[in-house]
Amino acid sequence: MADEERALGGMGSEIGSKTRDRVRNDPNVDAQRLVTGRAWEDFCDRLKEAGQHILAESAPPTPRDRAEGFRHLANVTQAGIRHVFNMDPSYPRWLRNPDSTSKAGAENADNLYLFCKIRSNHRYRITGRRNTAMAFLLETKEGYMQLGDTENYATLDSEQLVTNADGTFEILLARERPAGNVQNFVPLHEHATQCLIRQYIVDWDEEVLAEFEIVDLDTEGASPEPLTPVDVARMLDDAADWIETTQRVWNEWGQGYRDRRREGVLAPAELYVGGADDIRYGNDGYELGPDEALIITGEPPEARYWHYQLVDLWMASMDYANRQTSLNQHQLQIDTDGRYRVVIAHRDPGVPNWLDTAGREQGIVQYRYVWTHNNPLPTLEKVGFDEIRAMLPADTPLVTAASRREAIARRQAHLRRREPTC
Repeated sequence: MADEERALGGMGSEIGSKTRDRVRNDPNVDAQRLVTGRAWEDFCDRLKEAGQHILAESAPPTPRDRAEGFRHLANVTQAGIRHVFNMDPSYPRWLRNPDSTSKAGAENADNLYLFCKIRSNHRYRITGRRNTAMAFLLETKEGYMQLGDTENYATLDSEQLVTNADGTFEILLARERPAGNVQNFVPLHEHATQCLIRQYIVDWDEEVLAEFEIVDLDTEGASPEPLTPVDVARMLDDAADWIETTQRVWNEWGQGYRDRRREGVLAPAELYVGGADDIRYGNDGYELGPDEALIITGEPPEARYWHYQLVDLWMASMDYANRQTSLNQHQLQIDTDGRYRVVIAHRDPGVPNWLDTAGREQGIVQYRYVWTHNNPLPTLEKVGFDEIRAMLPADTPLVTAASRREAIARRQAHLRRREPTC
């Protein structure tokens, strides 16, 4: 499946030029920009440009949309600063992003994402403990897809991982495989700048996340050189570019899904440029009146992992901790005929597979098939809220308000364990 043509995203256009192709200023120019404050002024000007994407004529227009848009931009801003200023490839540490406090790019409610920057000519050792998370996928990447760095160079699936009897493991990342018995090896392409781990959690009550620690074997024990004015000027430029481009690109993707929406049709799951080789994404806009609902009906895919979730118009997942806005194969009820029905509605219809819009009349429906052997296309039907029960199997259970509150409490408890710090 990885060899088929890939989708380009919401607007159907190229994302941008590659980071490594960009031209830097003369070092003396950048040093002067920093010490005079011009580099900081340039950074602030780019933030103002990013804000204009929230106010664009094509952007979501309602006061609530604007409020969520500027909150999204604030979180993108802090994420961009952390990605640039807090990630040194010679002294790597994992950055948890995106997460519930910094959402972007329709991130998966069932994933814990860990990023670190790497140098392709260095050697890295990752040690950890497997624990009971359903799966994880380790990738070495060209960089950030929204910045134009769309290549994925190597992957290690947790099913391929060799562990010790106590569940511990060691992974080596390097340009060349060394002699000897290296059980878990990931080659580094010359253009690899990033390592990304996606952990998949399907049983939010019981699964324990895998643990990872990374060290650069070529700098361990050494100290970094002090930052120079040139370094900081370029960091400010890179952070500004990360923030403004991220906001613009995901705005365009969200707009593209809204523009392509067709009543009564759900878009098929596709491989995407910049996405992992084993992940198919189905993305489609929705529009619901106050007393309307959507019912999605489908056959479960032959996949190790699959799910549904709701995404807002800024391409951020809706609040999956405090509302039921996502359901995976462990959480979904499969009906006695072997199919599933997912109900999207503004208020609780009292059914197990409800996705809560929190009153958003427009948004994006997303589903993923990961490590799948087939690609079943679900159907979509808009109905009146009062018609929901009649459209579902007669034996669909009734979910009471008390049961729903208990389910939300379990989701909240899971997030506290998954993200113990902000």
